[in-house]
Amino acid sequence: MTDQRPTQPNIRIDVPEDQRGGVWANMARVTHSTYEFTIDFARLDFAAPGPDLSGVVVARVNLSPLLVTQLIEALNTNWDNYAARALPPEAGGTN
Repeated sequence: MTDQRPTQPNIRIDVPEDQRGGVWANMARVTHSTYEFTIDFARLDFAAPGPDLSGVVVARVNLSPLLVTQLIEALNTNWDNYAARALPPEAGGTN
């Protein structure tokens, strides 16, 4: 009997020209309901006068619970790869 596992499709993602520069976020807020998670990426203005910080949402992303688990796994893998190359050994890197 042959193992008939489905193959992973090649996924091509095109980023529209006007979005290729991305956006800067220095804060993220995560909320959820029974059916979805929402991540608001925001940019806070630390130079604003007064005791309160103000900011603006630069992107809002709604995700299924399945995608959240995949995102957590991808972030952990990428963080481990980054830390191994970019951080000094005393901070968890390997160089």
